[in-house]
Amino acid sequence: MRWMENELLALMARRRTNRTAAVPTITARQLSDCLFAGMGITGETSNCVGALPLGMTPSGGARNPYEAYVVALGVDGLEPGVYHYSAADHDLGRISANHLPKISDLVGGQDWADAMPCLVLLCARLDRTMWKYDDANAYRVVLIEAGHIGQNMMLAATRHGLSACPTAALSHTAIKRLLGLDRLTDAPIYALTLSTPEPGPHPAGQSIN
Repeated sequence: MRWMENELLALMARRRTNRTAAVPTITARQLSDCLFAGMGITGETSNCVGALPLGMTPSGGARNPYEAYVVALGVDGLEPGVYHYSAADHDLGRISANHLPKISDLVGGQDWADAMPCLVLLCARLDRTMWKYDDANAYRVVLIEAGHIGQNMMLAATRHGLSACPTAALSHTAIKRLLGLDRLTDAPIYALTLSTPEPGPHPAGQSIN
């Protein structure tokens, strides 16, 4: 098959959703690359509004509505906690949280998630897009962007030998309370766990797709 000779297509073909964790940690470098692949800023452009960031994924109207948060439970070199990712500075800032939750509490009670070293939460600031587009259908643009970001993160994870397991089964109230998101226009949209998957045959009940 000729696609196997193409490095990018071969990487894409290796991507799998694997709800297992062979080891309890991932490295800070692995997490860093996944975050940059999805949310990183690579330059800037300008228009009548002013300077606009150019990112790793397309964004409708260059509004970049997403913020990424990390619930880190097993990241080597990173204290367990809840962090906000700054795309502009490519760094993590710890945010105040009154407790460190089980990951399953944030993803609709999915018990498999509790074995994962970390969770990346993608939360939309809908007002950023609403500022430019007053058509109610513009929310579709925001939802589509989560897919762009998530796919890049999954490919970066695959490159590192990780599995990035995406889920849209989110516990909205728990997430917003944890992150201090109290506005109606702050919306948890998508999430991905990161882990080193179990090799070989997969246990019954574990999702592979």
